[in-house]
Amino acid sequence: MVFGELSIRPSVEARNQLVEDAMRHYSALGFVHQTAEDDHNDGRHVTLRGRRLVNFGSCSYLGLETDERVKQGACDAVRRFGTQFSSSRAYVSTALYAEFEALLEQIVRAPLVVTQTTSLGHLGVLPVLISENDAVLYDVLVHASVQAVLPTLRGAGIECKAVPHSHLHRLERALCELERTHERVWLLLDGVYSMHGDVAPLDELFELQARHPRLYLYIDDAHGVSWTGARGAGTVLGARAMRPRSVVALGLSKAFAASGAAFVFSDEATRDRVRHCASTLIFSGPLQPALLGAGIASAKIHLSDELVTLQRALLQRIGLFNELSLDAGLKIRGDSLTPIRFVEAGPEELATELAQSAFDAGYYANLSMFPAVPRRRAGMRVMLTTHQTEQDIVGLVTALAERQPHSHVR
Repeated sequence: MVFGELSIRPSVEARNQLVEDAMRHYSALGFVHQTAEDDHNDGRHVTLRGRRLVNFGSCSYLGLETDERVKQGACDAVRRFGTQFSSSRAYVSTALYAEFEALLEQIVRAPLVVTQTTSLGHLGVLPVLISENDAVLYDVLVHASVQAVLPTLRGAGIECKAVPHSHLHRLERALCELERTHERVWLLLDGVYSMHGDVAPLDELFELQARHPRLYLYIDDAHGVSWTGARGAGTVLGARAMRPRSVVALGLSKAFAASGAAFVFSDEATRDRVRHCASTLIFSGPLQPALLGAGIASAKIHLSDELVTLQRALLQRIGLFNELSLDAGLKIRGDSLTPIRFVEAGPEELATELAQSAFDAGYYANLSMFPAVPRRRAGMRVMLTTHQTEQDIVGLVTALAERQPHSHVR
């Protein structure tokens, strides 16, 4: 959530009221809390408000959720193990877990543990890793699921301080101050930022880490998995080995087309400590057989030569969208080659008009407004997948360009 436009930090009740008012408003307009009306998912379309639309609102970037092998993997797991294996992993895990984690370790080539969701993983992992002698810096735009753990850390007496988004000079200044009085300083950030699709300055951050031995990096790369990097290992691990003093979270419910998350560590001792101590691994239920079976099937595709073909197909669509948007005069937030593209509108009224224009033309994309982004910085979040055709992309850009004034070109 973003409350930067408020001069006084609101109370919890006031914050909740602001969010509820915003969600009720956009729900009444038909842009949030919608229910897909399809009785079958082909990946390319979604039916909303009685209209069959081309779907630009899915995070399944490689289209694997409709792959027959992944679906069959889920079905086979249910036939073998039933609909659930109802035991905390602290007691007993189904054999599917061992197979899944072994395949994932082949992908990332480092020790890891699978959690039920990325959010539950953060809630369990961060309090185990960060001690009262440490301090925390967090990118102001790091995902809300990471920021949700900050009250727990602060409650344990850990100093937590926001730093401007991807601003290395401000980051190093804050780091220098904290490392004088703390054993370790953890930086919490995303690999690919979920709203605007920009990539963290990873090379520069690793150089910073090399200069500062007390700096530890905790990177949520949920939106970087599968569609990029060798074996789909993501923006952080797809082009480099796992580094000491680093933790990487890989979300498996987006392009990976399964569920859960893999938390990757630089050594087995840290992995084992998290497995033994993380509260959400001890006291929460496991991933169920169908999800593990789908994950195993997806992991095998990731380890095959086929993945490169899927990645190239998506990259072609990303490049096409960027090129057409530039030619059409759309104001796109950055020029990253990621499948998340943010069309800036500014005022909420204009963003709503953009969303309605896309809907009327037969396309669905995410209307992005407060609390996901600050007020008066609204826009459209467009997610590109291999399900979409080139003509789909041309049509969406045309529909958005007709509504957005060219004065917004940057």
